[in-house]
Parts: sequence; structure tokens; C-alpha cells
Amino acid sequence: IIALVAGIIEETLHLAEGGWIEGVAIIFAVLIVASVGATNDVLKDKQFQKLREAADQAVELTVIRGGRPTKIPVVDLCVGDILELHGGAQIPADGIYLQTIDPVVFCDVSSFNGESALRKITKQNPFLLSGTTLHTGECHMLVLAVGARCGYGRLCAALIKDKDEDQTPLQAKLEDMVVLIGWVGLGFAIATFIVLMGYFIDENTVHLTQKVSCIHNTTIFFDEARTLNASTTDKYIFLCPNNVTNTVNHPYPVFQVESLVDLLRAFIVGVTIVVVAVPEGLPLAVTVSLAYSVKIMLQDNNLVRHLEACETMGGVTNICSDKTGTLTQNKMTVVEGLVGGVPFTDVKDIGESKDGLKLGSAKVSAEVKGLITAAVLLNLEHADVKREDGKLKFEGNATECGLIVFSKHLLGDEDSWRGFIKKANRTKKWGFSSSKKRMSSIIQDENGYTLFCKGASEMILKLCKYKLESDGKTSKIEKEDRKQLQEFINGLAEKEMRVLGLAFKHFSKAQDWESSDDGVEFETDMTLIGLVGLMDPLRPEVTDAVRQCKRAGIVVRMVTGDFKLTARAIATKCGILTDGIVMEGPEFRQMKDDDIKNYLDKNQSTKKLQVLARSSPEDKQRLVTLLMELDEVVAVTGDGTNDAPALRQAHVGLAMNTGTDVAKLAADIVIIDDNFASIVNAVKWGRCVFDNIRKFLQFQLTINMVALGIAFIGAITHAGTPLTAVQLLWVNLIMDTMAALALGTERPTESLLQRKPYGKRGKLITPIMMRNILGHAIYQLFWLCFILYGVNPETGMHLWLPDTKATWLPGKTSEAIIREPTPHYTMIFNVFVYCQVFNEINSRKVNTDLNVFDGLFTNKIFVAVLIITAGVQALIVEFGGFAVMCTPLSPVLWGITMAIAVGELLWGFLLRLIPVPLEEWEKTTSEIA
Repeated sequence: IIALVAGIIEETLHLAEGGWIEGVAIIFAVLIVASVGATNDVLKDKQFQKLREAADQAVELTVIRGGRPTKIPVVDLCVGDILELHGGAQIPADGIYLQTIDPVVFCDVSSFNGESALRKITKQNPFLLSGTTLHTGECHMLVLAVGARCGYGRLCAALIKDKDEDQTPLQAKLEDMVVLIGWVGLGFAIATFIVLMGYFIDENTVHLTQKVSCIHNTTIFFDEARTLNASTTDKYIFLCPNNVTNTVNHPYPVFQVESLVDLLRAFIVGVTIVVVAVPEGLPLAVTVSLAYSVKIMLQDNNLVRHLEACETMGGVTNICSDKTGTLTQNKMTVVEGLVGGVPFTDVKDIGESKDGLKLGSAKVSAEVKGLITAAVLLNLEHADVKREDGKLKFEGNATECGLIVFSKHLLGDEDSWRGFIKKANRTKKWGFSSSKKRMSSIIQDENGYTLFCKGASEMILKLCKYKLESDGKTSKIEKEDRKQLQEFINGLAEKEMRVLGLAFKHFSKAQDWESSDDGVEFETDMTLIGLVGLMDPLRPEVTDAVRQCKRAGIVVRMVTGDFKLTARAIATKCGILTDGIVMEGPEFRQMKDDDIKNYLDKNQSTKKLQVLARSSPEDKQRLVTLLMELDEVVAVTGDGTNDAPALRQAHVGLAMNTGTDVAKLAADIVIIDDNFASIVNAVKWGRCVFDNIRKFLQFQLTINMVALGIAFIGAITHAGTPLTAVQLLWVNLIMDTMAALALGTERPTESLLQRKPYGKRGKLITPIMMRNILGHAIYQLFWLCFILYGVNPETGMHLWLPDTKATWLPGKTSEAIIREPTPHYTMIFNVFVYCQVFNEINSRKVNTDLNVFDGLFTNKIFVAVLIITAGVQALIVEFGGFAVMCTPLSPVLWGITMAIAVGELLWGFLLRLIPVPLEEWEKTTSEIA
């Protein structure tokens, strides 16, 4: 607007023609920059909204419609639906509890109102609230309110109105850098304006001149009205030739109002320098890089719920991983075991017999068969096994699915288990608890009531007073028996098996089941039916993924609820347990924080805690907290409702897709395939985002330094401002939006996993980047000054630009601001822009790599940006005219421009040969070794 006003004043005072064009061009350029930035923001928001919609579609619910169970996306839930809920499920709507399965369920309402105690839901207190979690039990719910009408929806709507987005660590660093660079730019702008103002005062006040048109044969009188002859060499000139404008020097200062336009233009240059200096493209580069990465990460089975988690994953130094489903395939199958005191080593050897069950060469009675079958099938929480396309499909708890498959050998039929469950009358169930590590159900039959209990083998064994023999009779477990049973458990665990204990207790009459919230008082003096060892094979890619993490300097720890020997065997096989120790939850809980930190210190060569077995969710949360206190960047995996605190606590929470809704809600990233290898991909993408931001910084700071330098040098040498406001705004567009698209969309390479994590303290600008920034700035400033000052004062021509008249000459007063396009200054602008085009290729590397072309053509966006930038620049030079202060260049001058610009690549190669110290995290594995 200021430039437009200045142009109109010039036009009005007849000081220049077309002065308004520059103002209009500046406004147009500003609109382009703002529009491109806003368009990128809108596209990013739309992209993220699509990802969130995809996440909503991925969450499926089971409702009763038309009397049949039907799976629907959560967004299709309607008022009046009968919703099926299982323990650990987040309640998506407001509704009323229907007693169809369990007479009592417990709801965790802490996420809604902060109450830590579980709320008991019965017929008398039937209201279930959206946003809360069904902690224990199973039931159906009549849906009364959904979406924005339900309590959780109204709460979210209120939060959205008042929500302020927190900055990520990277964004905070970038903002600090923007402020610092902005102050530097402001200093240069003020200095430039002061210099230009000095020239203005010098020209218009101290040695003020007045332009007059002399009239032929006319005597002009000044001062004392003396008449001067034509040959007079006094202060006054008269009798000028016709149509010749001459200057009259007055003996006293005279100020011309129209000269204020020059001062206004000097102010415009200063403002433009500030605009160019402030790298407002940094937030855009972060957004573009994150949004692009999030979209591609979805293809790598990482659904990013919070954008900041993408960048944080790159700095992760510790990963605390679950075992089941993450390191293993989550396909539990019974392999070995013990039934009625009779061991079996191959599940295929189990089969029906006329009077019981055959276990290889041995047999057990029909009573034992009935009890083991009931213990396996009548004490399930949430599991289903279907055959689709000839393959078994597991839904729900993997361990329970393995038991269902095992029941085929007990019943002799793959589908008979459903009928067996339907015939039973379950009157009470106490769901699985991570603190108890077991669950129980009460089954009513003609003989009374039977409690069936299943859970961690050592827990069940402690609660059993008797054991079941092969003939169906029971005997007391003696000390030697207990020792042998424990040795049997240890033997299975050492073979990487999860060992479950199955027990029962008979009651002749009903007890006050409802008086107990967890059934602990009834789970005493039980009879051990048997032990089953389930094996969950390692995922084939896990071992290599763990090796990649270790090479990348990331400590991987396994946190599992499994038995110590099982955890040790699995951790050793996948490479997590090497020279460290395995600790169990009870021991961990008894230790002081400082003692535990000694086991977590990365500098410890021995006694490193690598596996935490028999752990609770509280142990996991404590482990995460202690690691964070040691200044580690921690990622943690989880799938259960009780894992939510640890997922929230960690820098990055990674929820398994098969986990509970609460776990996924608490997490930052959802691992769609529950695979540890996908977590490694997330680390790789995080490091890629960090590097892309650094590449952008390296490119942008070079432009800043050169633009500020040439503007200031031009001002103090009275060479004017070689780069005009419109030209600088075009450079700003290249520097911000175009570079953000080009450098922010580089894809990750395997080499990113060959260096240590940068953690919290990784610098954005490293010595190797400073070398590149300063080196390329020197190269560009050298050529720009060489073009600017390489003139012949005697001839008024440029020394080495053929047929080019010099715009600036030393020792002669020139305009402080360029007023019309010239080939001389057009060359400066053209060389400057094309140097940035080729330096953008150099900026692809912020490490010790020499080959900047490696993988160049795999990034189509980068190539497209280079072509568009180079093409638009050519059009601007050839056809931009007065609006951009450019004039068409000859083929020779174009050839010189391209030679200097391509020289950036050679200069960059030479710069990369200069050794500089690397940050510790920048070193590759070979350099560390």
C-alpha cells in the first residue's frame, strides 16, 4: 500500500511514469504468498480430517438390529440401537444398561468426571455415560443419545471452542529461531534505511540542487539581480541551449517536497528486508512435512492421531514394548500341558475315547474331560473363532481364542464349543484383572454351583489346595507335588510358552456372589484341573526390527505380564535381552526410584533392566516416568484399558489396533497391524521429518543471509537496492512455500536408522549446516557483488557482461532506489534466483553424504518445484517488465547466469569435503564404531 501511494504521488507530480505499477505488483505478490500459505493450511486440515474420519470408520461396534448381531462403524450408531459392550470398551453414546449377560458391571468414569473409584452399574443405577469405559463385565445398552447430543459430545464441543494447541518441542525451537532471525533482519532493515536516509539528506539538504529549464536568449536574475554572460563560470547558469535542463546551485539549502518519495521508497525497502528476513515459512514447512508424513505413514500401518507425535518419534531413545501381539503374532495355540495329572507333549495326541479322553497313550476319565472342557469354555470373557475362506479368524482375546481352538480336541468337533457354552448357565462372572491376573465364573448345574478359575499358572497354583487325578478323584497337593508342578511350569515357560492354570471349586448352594466385587473370597482352596502351555510365535520381522533399533541407538525394553522364564526366552530370541537382566513386577514395586534408575542408566554396562516380567500397568507407568526423569524420550506400547495412564504419560503412546478403545484414545499413534516393525517405521519417519525441517532451514537461512547482505552492501555503497521489493517477495515465495513443498516431502531412507537418536537436545543448526550456509552465502554474495561492481567508470559499460551498460558507477551520484529495469540489475536478480534453484539440490543433504542427487527423482514433488521455479523465473525476466523491474536478457547473459548457478553444485561438493565436527547423534554406526 505504501509503494502504491508513493507511485501515485510520483505519477501526480510527473516525477515518473507508471510509478503505481510497483505498488500494485507488491500487493499482488503479497496476495499470492498469503494465498499459497492459506491453501496449504486448508489442504492440511482437510487431509487430517480425512484421516480422522478413516479412524472413525475403523472402529466397529456390534449392535442388535432385527434380532441379529450386526457390526457397524461407530459413526453409524443410532438412537434406539441395542449396543453390545465388553470389558475395556469405551462407551460411545449415552444409554441405559440392560441386564442380558452380567447382573452387575463396573464402569470407569475417571475420564468423564475424575472419579477414581469404579461405578457399579445395576438395574437400580442403569445409566451409562459416553466417554467412560466399561471396566469389568459384559452387557447390552439401549442407546439414548449420540454425537453432539450425548454428554461426551457436549464436553468435546466445549473443549474445541476453548482449546489452545500446545507447541511441540520442535515448533518451540523453530519459533525461537524465527524470533532471533526476525530481530537480525530488523537490524539490517534499520541499518539499510538509515544509510539510505543519509544519502537522501546528503542529496536533498546539504547539497541541494534545483532543476530549471533555461530559455534561449533569456537573462535570468538571481540574488543581487546580476546579469551573467554565457561564458560565466559562476554559481549561476543562464542562456542555456533550447530544451536543455540544467542545475542551479543555491547558496542556501532548499528542500523539495517531492523528494520525500525517495524517503518513502527507502522505507519500503527496509520493510521488505524484514519481510524476507523473517522465515515465516518455517511453520508451513513443519506442517507440510508432518501432513505429508502422516499420510504416507498410514500406508506403513501407523495411524497418527496427534501430528506432534510424528516428529517426537524421531527423537525416541527408549521403547517400552508389550510382548503379546506386538513382538509375537498374537495367535496363541495350546502346545503342551497337564490334565488330571497326565502330561501331553503334542495337542494332536488328544482325542475322545469311550470312557473319557485320550492323552497320547494315557487316558483320563469322563469327569476329568467334562471339567477341563468346562474350565476352558465356560470361563471366557470376550473371544470368538470363525472360519473364513478356509482360515480361522480370531476375534477378541488371543489367549481365549487359543483355548477355543484347543476345545476342538476335547469335543472332537470344531463348532461344538458354541453349543456347549449355550447349554451352560453362568450366573456370575468376575472379569480378568491385571492385579489378580485371573478371572472366574460361577456355573449353575443340577449338583449346585461350580466356580471355574483360569489365570497365571503360579497364581492359580498358590490358590489350589487340591489337584485332580486322572480318574476324577482329588488329592491334596503336598509340598513335593507343588515343587514338581512348579518345575513343570518352569519347563514350559523356558520353551517360550505362556502357562495358564485351570482350577475349580464346588459349592452345594448359592453364595452371596453379589457381595464380592472381584470374587477373591471365593477363590480359595480350589482344585487344580490342569496346566496348559500356549505358544505365541514371534513375528518373523521382529528380530530384524529390534536389531535396527539397537543400531539406531534406541534401547528396547520388553514389559509383559508373562512369567519370568517365558519373558526371558522370548526376549532372548528376538534380541532384546543381551547383557541385561530380567526383573519381575513384585521386585520392581519394592525398589526405590533411585535404585531403579541405576538399572535404567544408559551408561551402565551391567545390570541394565531389559525385561520387566509379571508387570502391572502401574509398573509400566512408573517405568516410563523414571525414564523421562532421566531425560530420555520414551515411547510405550499398550493395548489394555489400564495401559492408558502409561500411554498418556509417555512422550509417544503407541496403541495396538486390537486394543481397547480407551487405549487408542489415550495413544498418539495407533499401530494398525500391531507389529513392532511398524513402530520402527514410525521412528524412521520421525527422523525424516526432523531432517526435512533442517534441510529447509539450511536452504532458507542461506537465502536470508544473501538477501540481507546484498541489500545492505548495495545501500552503503550508494549502489541502490539491487533487489526490489517485488523481486524480494518472489524470492520469499520461493523460499517459503515452494521450498516447504520440495524439501518437506523427502522420504525416509534406511540410513536414518544408522545413527543415534537426537533426543531432546538435538540442535536444529549443527556445525555441518553452518558450514554449508556460510559457504553458499559467500559464493552467492561474491558473484552478486562481482556483477554489481564489475563496471568501467570511463566507458560506463560492464567489464565482463557483454554489451551491458552499467547501472551503477563508482564516484558518481546515483539514485538510491532503482527506477527502471536495466540488464545490469536484472542479471543480479536472475543469478540470485537461479543460485537458489541449484542450491535447493545441495540442501537435500544435511550430513556427510557427498552425492546430493541420490534419490532425487524419487521425489516427484521436489522435481516439479524445481521445474516450476525455474520456468516462472524465466517468464518473469522475459515478460515481467516494469512491474518486477526486469528486462529481457540476451542469450549470452542467460548462459552466464546458468554457468554461475550450476557452479553452486560444484561449490557445494567442495564444501562437503571440508571436515567439520559432527554432533554425537549425527554420526553413523560405522563412524561411532
